Amino acid sequence: MTEYKTLKARLDSGDTIIHDAAVSTELHSMGVPMDYIAWSGPSNYTHPSSVIQMHQRHIKAGADIITTNTWSTLRPTLERAGYGDFVREINTRAVHLAQEARGRSSEERDIYVAGSLSSNITGRDPRTGEMGFPAFSSTPGVSAEELKDHYQEVTGIMAEAGVDFFIIEAMGRDNEARIIQAEAAKETGLPVWIGLNAHVDQNNAVMLGGQQSPTHVAEGKTYPGARKLREDMTLSEAIREVITVGPDVLAIFHSRIENVNRAVEVALEEWSGPLMAYPDAGATDLLIKWRDLTKSNEESTEDYLKAAKNWVNQGVQIVGACCGFGVEYIKPLRQSIPKNI
Repeated sequence: MTEYKTLKARLDSGDTIIHDAAVSTELHSMGVPMDYIAWSGPSNYTHPSSVIQMHQRHIKAGADIITTNTWSTLRPTLERAGYGDFVREINTRAVHLAQEARGRSSEERDIYVAGSLSSNITGRDPRTGEMGFPAFSSTPGVSAEELKDHYQEVTGIMAEAGVDFFIIEAMGRDNEARIIQAEAAKETGLPVWIGLNAHVDQNNAVMLGGQQSPTHVAEGKTYPGARKLREDMTLSEAIREVITVGPDVLAIFHSRIENVNRAVEVALEEWSGPLMAYPDAGATDLLIKWRDLTKSNEESTEDYLKAAKNWVNQGVQIVGACCGFGVEYIKPLRQSIPKNI
């Protein structure tokens, strides 16, 4: 039986671990329809066989860690998508489908199931035109207490279903929300990995969150009753805040390769524990078209592999990929990156 303690032992010994690629990207490439609000979340209920196959693709490509298809399965999101009565079912199935894929694997290595938690936009509400669900945008939002309740609900469900650990895939500049969900995950007693995305500003400073246009939910129109957003913070400041929660691993994710390069340097200065890096392809049309299969990513698999090797040489122990990067970006890692450095 796969146990987290074996993964921790590998990290403690200096092993390099392979994480999977983008779950929704792979599902979309397989023809699974994306819900306009809840992205790939409902597919745990509507297309379970495809979700299993998606995980199997990642395992076959070389991933040691597969993440549950739960990036967009929080209650407010599923309610707005019309799946409010299926919160438990969708989140439970996500874990069981990943476990089923692991059980079917013929690979002679341990495979770990990470419970994915997110906190950013989930699509445009076709009824109101509003971007994202309120907790993470400048639209009227839920309170911190309500937000914690929502995360306690899904972390409790996934812990009961049997995830090995949680990974906080929290996009954006709201570090408070990131910490709230990390604390909710910690309350289950399971290990927690915390992800942060980053960009380099016009002053060459490495900042928390992605580079955002004026129409992004974090900077768009402020509606009556909206929460006042915190001022921008540097990645260093954000890391110092989140490590007080006690994560097992810190991750730099959902950022272009050039931004991950800079963010890794910052993280290595602020954090002495295991570090993970998994960039995205930076496609600006992902929210509308998901992965446009007629277009190629700007970064080739060779570009990605070169960057991954550099991160590992710097001290990054876990490497994977995010939005826009499919399993084809994971395959070269198993052959090209040493297990132990």
